[in-house]
Amino acid sequence: MVFDQEIQAPDRGPFSLKVPECVRSLAEVDGSTQVHLGPGPHVDPAHLASLIAALLNGSELEVTEPGESADFGLDWAEPRAQTEFGEPEATEPRAWAGPRASVTGRTWGGCPEVLDQIALANRMPANDDLAGAILLLETSEERPSAETVRGGMGALGERGTLSVLAGVVFARPPARNLGVPRPDADTRAAWRGAQRDAMIKEISAYDPHAVICSAPH
Repeated sequence: MVFDQEIQAPDRGPFSLKVPECVRSLAEVDGSTQVHLGPGPHVDPAHLASLIAALLNGSELEVTEPGESADFGLDWAEPRAQTEFGEPEATEPRAWAGPRASVTGRTWGGCPEVLDQIALANRMPANDDLAGAILLLETSEERPSAETVRGGMGALGERGTLSVLAGVVFARPPARNLGVPRPDADTRAAWRGAQRDAMIKEISAYDPHAVICSAPH
């Protein structure tokens, strides 16, 4: 089965994308896939490549600097959501912390807000199962404060989860809320910087050997 790369507007309504049945089936049984299909005239090439690699051909991908990023796309209720992307802005370079080393490992993670819920439900993986893994983190559109993020990382540290990791990668946090005016550039940068610093400080305290990357995506 070939993924239809000709996903184009404007002769369709929201959510009428032609997606192979295997993608729909995997979404039902194996978690999130449709997050790649956001507002805009077509699927972002980076998202399309990762979706195809994950579901169809298993290819390896190189994570490159995106150059620009947007916290949100346009509201689906707007006709422009079929033909335009959101409000992109230039991204910062990757920020690194921890030892100068190259690490590889299985990946696991999610939003810190969701990891809190998984922990409360006693569904966290055993620390032995995460030994040598790369933890992936991305705060959600709920925009938790830097202090909240720091507390969540501290809880993972006390649980012993952070100390067994080989590395941590956390994504660019959203710095605005959908449907309200976008804060100025300095305010957005300060918000992201505070979250980055909180994560690095807390993770490093529990695992000084972890390679930490703040990604610009």
